[in-house]
Amino acid sequence: MAAKVSVVMSVYNGEEYLGEAIESILHQTFTDCELIIVDDGSTDSTWRILTTYHDRRITLVRSQENLGLARSLNRGLKIARGDYIARQDADDVSLPARLTTQLEYFSRHSHVGLLGTAYHVVDTKGRHIATHRQPFTDTEIRWQMLFHNAFCHTSVMFRRELIDTGEPPYSKELRYSQDYDLWARLLRRTRAANLPAALVAFRTHEASASAMAGDEQQRAASAIAAREVHALVPQLLITASEIDRLRQWYYELPQRLSPQDMELCRVLLQILAAFEKQDNVDPQIAKRVRLLWIERILAAVPAVPQRALWTSGLLGAMLRSDAASLVTHLGKRGIRRIAQVIQIVSRVGLALTPSILSL
Repeated sequence: MAAKVSVVMSVYNGEEYLGEAIESILHQTFTDCELIIVDDGSTDSTWRILTTYHDRRITLVRSQENLGLARSLNRGLKIARGDYIARQDADDVSLPARLTTQLEYFSRHSHVGLLGTAYHVVDTKGRHIATHRQPFTDTEIRWQMLFHNAFCHTSVMFRRELIDTGEPPYSKELRYSQDYDLWARLLRRTRAANLPAALVAFRTHEASASAMAGDEQQRAASAIAAREVHALVPQLLITASEIDRLRQWYYELPQRLSPQDMELCRVLLQILAAFEKQDNVDPQIAKRVRLLWIERILAAVPAVPQRALWTSGLLGAMLRSDAASLVTHLGKRGIRRIAQVIQIVSRVGLALTPSILSL
């Protein structure tokens, strides 16, 4: 009889942390699982370590050559028989209640097919460095996925039916960011969530993919982000450098917005407007996202000439997005800020639209 959960792991020369990763799955509070481990052509003692385990839940697959993460994971997924698939990296650790907690969430939320968790970051000695929480709701996840991966790969569990399409789940064309690509494609078929509890420990070390190939990883992620933005707003002409800039802005806007930055802010508002029109987006959460971004943009404006806020069209774009909600949300200080800009542009003879004057 097939296990309920298939945990899939790929390892390449992972002797240092492999045992801890395996033990963290074998000692889960939920035991009806299989652990499929693909040795991706390791040249160290990885295979010897793997063969010391005799737990009936473990299935070993060995590649004679290094195939790469995507192809190795596809090999493991091909033989997975569980109703749910959980990922586990060979240098990370799953906390004991991880599988139980994720399965309980799935049982209560039948519409969710893709589920991640918050995660701890640990060093090579397992010492805690930080805890990161990804967006929790489906709408927030979809917004972040336009610019960045919204899931910690080693924390993800998903329903196996989502990948029963006959096609390899992970793209063989991508050397990095394969998970970002896969989650983006799965979101076309299901809803997603992230649990606020940190149920995995993500290990950072010099041999990790992000440390060894950070730039290449970011280029791959930018290409996926560009694809997703284009799918949402196909009529929008946006360059690769602008995508890179928006991805940087997702976490922190520049302190000083240049006139070119303001033009890009208008593009961002176009993307937001298209995002809000999607049927699978919660309108209240999307509205909060929009107001947050407008607030961030206005906070970066005082450092630049106020006339530029008008001539760039950015103020008009923000007001057109939802003037009433914007004024209510920003309060008296925000209203004074907008009024000040309007007074300045009036003095220099720039045209004011009736909708703006009515404010």
